[in-house]
Amino acid sequence: MIDLISNFTGQTNSFVEVIIGIFSLLIFFTLLFIPWQKLKPSKGMHEIVLRVYSWWAILCLATIMFLLPETIALILIILLTFISLREFLTKLSIEAHFRNTLLYIYLAIPIQYYLAKNGTTYSFNSFIPVYMFFLIPIRNILNGAYEKYLEFNGKVFWAMMLIVYGFSNITFLRHQGVIKGYEGEQDLLIILIVFLTQINDVLQFLWGKTIGKNKLSPTISPNKTIEGFAGGAITLSFICFLLSDYLPFNSNLEAAIFGVLLSIFGLLGDLNMSAVKRDLGVKDMDDLIPGHGGILDRLDSLSFTLPFTVHYLLLRGYL
Repeated sequence: MIDLISNFTGQTNSFVEVIIGIFSLLIFFTLLFIPWQKLKPSKGMHEIVLRVYSWWAILCLATIMFLLPETIALILIILLTFISLREFLTKLSIEAHFRNTLLYIYLAIPIQYYLAKNGTTYSFNSFIPVYMFFLIPIRNILNGAYEKYLEFNGKVFWAMMLIVYGFSNITFLRHQGVIKGYEGEQDLLIILIVFLTQINDVLQFLWGKTIGKNKLSPTISPNKTIEGFAGGAITLSFICFLLSDYLPFNSNLEAAIFGVLLSIFGLLGDLNMSAVKRDLGVKDMDDLIPGHGGILDRLDSLSFTLPFTVHYLLLRGYL
């Protein structure tokens, strides 16, 4: 506990201010929506309350990770990545002759996180997209079996990109994200991306329930609407505009544009996981969190917004 307090007091003033603001907002939403659900229960309000609970779990976990010693925090995110990958792989129908290849898939997790912490930008961004892209089929070719070869290679590679590569961007940002004019604020940026991604999901839901009429993707996610997406994107853009002093961008306008792009990628991450679950024929990826599904069900949007943020910073020359 003393170490946690010491690490908290060792954070920058900006980080502390944002953490206090986020949790104040969470308390406000909790006091607003939970009594509302009890007084006027409805399916829509039940969904909002579930999302508020998810906020508490995700943001408390993210905050604690930044207050833990770096080694313990790294072990924790590796464990979360392992659990998430296992959630995905256990939903696949894998032929017996491909099961030994799964060992290489799981071993890629510590290697990827080592590169995220200690490797070069090239090695971090190449290990899974390039080297594992070759290693997985080579291992299966040497095995000599070909039944459902394409299906297995495609699904496990996609799982690695989505989960291992996607989530490891947190470690890359934290340990190698030396952003020009924003030095020492990596933890602040990560907690803001987590917060903005989660609130984007809620904003799109609320706007969709309020003014939504036109389905955005009726076959993948029937509840999402064009109006919900537009309302969420505009609102998130305005929030990023207001938070521009806490973001690493050169102007308020760029912060607002980033908010729109983050909203788009958050939506795509959500729709992507919905499509995956529909294809697999499951409602949730796991039941690890009672009533909320598994880790992937709660962090689906982050699998897109985290890599997007890193590559946006690289392309814009901030990293």
